[in-house]
Amino acid sequence: MRLTFALLVARLAGWASHSLLGKSGETISGRVLLILCPNAISKLAAGRKVILVSATNGKTSTTRALAGFMATAGSVTTSKSGSNLPRGVANALMTKSEYAVLEVDELHLPAVAKATNPEAILLLNLTRDQLHRMHEVKRVADRWREMAASSNATFIADVDDPFVNYVISSAKNSVRVSFGGAAGRHPDGAVCPSCGSYLDWHGGLYKCVCGLNNHYSDKQFEASSAALRNEVLANATAERFGVPWHEVDVASLERKVSKKFINADCAIRLTKNPASWREALAGITGEKVILILNAREVDGIDTSWLWDIDFSSLRGKHVVVTGERGIDLAYRLHCEGVIAELVADFNAAAAKFAGPVEVLAAYTAFFELVG
Repeated sequence: MRLTFALLVARLAGWASHSLLGKSGETISGRVLLILCPNAISKLAAGRKVILVSATNGKTSTTRALAGFMATAGSVTTSKSGSNLPRGVANALMTKSEYAVLEVDELHLPAVAKATNPEAILLLNLTRDQLHRMHEVKRVADRWREMAASSNATFIADVDDPFVNYVISSAKNSVRVSFGGAAGRHPDGAVCPSCGSYLDWHGGLYKCVCGLNNHYSDKQFEASSAALRNEVLANATAERFGVPWHEVDVASLERKVSKKFINADCAIRLTKNPASWREALAGITGEKVILILNAREVDGIDTSWLWDIDFSSLRGKHVVVTGERGIDLAYRLHCEGVIAELVADFNAAAAKFAGPVEVLAAYTAFFELVG
């Protein structure tokens, strides 16, 4: 009766938020549901085949692709907006379905896994993110490892990431996926997360005296970009449920939107931490670039991570910088030998160009531009 009442009130709150305020209604409905029925997630997950997806980067697009794959096997519920905190999970589970494919925030993954008793957990990567919230990578990896040791789920994991490999080394059931070290050396992987010894890296392959390595795997693939790797990992997860392999438009797995501003045809890409900046910079093919840096709560209020990124590929290009912390980025580029112009806002930046322009935007800036 308590759950039934909570669902009724939560749906009403979501309807009001959507109809009266023009919002999605997902956050408020999930929040209300958990306030009125704190164990709603475990109750609503019962009887379903639950798949969780977590990572520092790529979890939203990979979850969306995986949900599409699983829809060929039965009804699926997922968060359409990418809401990955417990309230987003609760909202997604309000819809009845055979399968639940749920994106979960890294810090909340252990609690959500305990509540939902998932059949599979897909782990893509672990890298430095917002230090004020996520702390060091090893701390998150330790929490995940404790979760893996106590879970009956099958873990599908990219073991080219030594932290993810460390996590699943304690799992009862796992599928080790490798791309032959295609992602290259992990930027935080100087020492072994298991024993603290220095890892022996050769390209993207590593090994440790304690035995942690990516020289062998259950499934071996070739892939170059993060989007390609995530497509493969999503398929490897769906395969565990008897779903045939699906080909997808890799561009759909990248947080990229095309939109025209003034005379500039902007290809806008989300860049939210060192790993996503590196991937985005590697994908720049043109000579015109706009970089936007904010430092609000969801962006990460500490911008010291800028010094972890190599911006040398921008040398010789026409680069314009803006955003609330644009001066931090402009100085970082100056130290890298990149000539960049700092302007007040995005409109001023777009006015500098005509034709195709590649835009790398911080989290809040991205959604302000494409929302």
